[in-house]
Amino acid sequence: MIETDKHLTALDQEPFEKPAIDEVILALRQVDPAPERAVSATIVYGLSDLSASERRTAELEWRQLAPDSRRRVLRSLIEASEAMFELNYREIALLGLDDADVLARVAAIELLWTDETEETMRRLMALATADPESSVRTAALKELGRFILLGEYGDIPEAAAVEAQRLTLRVHEDRSEPLEARRRALEALSNSSHPAVERLIRDAYGNGNHDLKISAIFAMGRTCSKVWRDILLEELDSGDNELVFEAVTACGQIQLGESVRRIGELVTSDDREVQLAAIWALGEIGGNHAFEILTSLEEFIEDEEAAAVVDEALDTAGFSRSFAALGLDFDED
Repeated sequence: MIETDKHLTALDQEPFEKPAIDEVILALRQVDPAPERAVSATIVYGLSDLSASERRTAELEWRQLAPDSRRRVLRSLIEASEAMFELNYREIALLGLDDADVLARVAAIELLWTDETEETMRRLMALATADPESSVRTAALKELGRFILLGEYGDIPEAAAVEAQRLTLRVHEDRSEPLEARRRALEALSNSSHPAVERLIRDAYGNGNHDLKISAIFAMGRTCSKVWRDILLEELDSGDNELVFEAVTACGQIQLGESVRRIGELVTSDDREVQLAAIWALGEIGGNHAFEILTSLEEFIEDEEAAAVVDEALDTAGFSRSFAALGLDFDED
């Protein structure tokens, strides 16, 4: 929740005038740490794109805030960055990585979700191995998956990406690490073409631990490989909503055409997350059958959120359908 003030009347108001740093400092001093209280739009816009001098000024005040207030601000900035991609909180997020408060460090990691610099990757690697709190290490491992994927695309130096792969592999195979950390390490590593990935996923899937199985299915989707076809089709009928959700999502990522019939049945699931995942997956898979299911769903769905997902899925499915009509096929398998 973000409070309006004299600078802005709504988050999506454009154009806006960035508040002066002195006004931001004043607003920070007035932050109410209570979760139901709003954070001023002066803070939301004023902490974006901080210059070096603005960061130094903000840092002095930031460290004086109560931990609850720092967490409240960081959480609000995450919400704002998801709503408006033009906002850039890199400087305040990097500052938050050194916060004495555990939950503030976790929030700072999440706030870096659009950052693709090698510097940030190395900060996350350090947190993933050296932070005393497992929740922080786990959050850092989760975010490292993005950078491992960037390495696959050649968007960060190969040597740096290999370091991140080795780190996640080491954590996943270390039985002394908390299970949550080992899970996130596997999920992160699955974004790569590392030769051990398929074996590790199969081991996790057959381990017998429910949470590891969830991560294994998640990782299957991240590999974008149809080698997992039979497992995923089987899990769609498992009856376990957590497993079904991950299997549906993985089928969408892999664009598994054979799953359309079953996923089409899940668009009316009583489980909200499964329903929305099924709608999204049909859009990703595309093809005539998926397009027909989504079109029919559009006619009777009343829920606004689900309707918006249907619209997006129809756009995606229609795009792939157009290419199919032209005889173009981007499936490499």
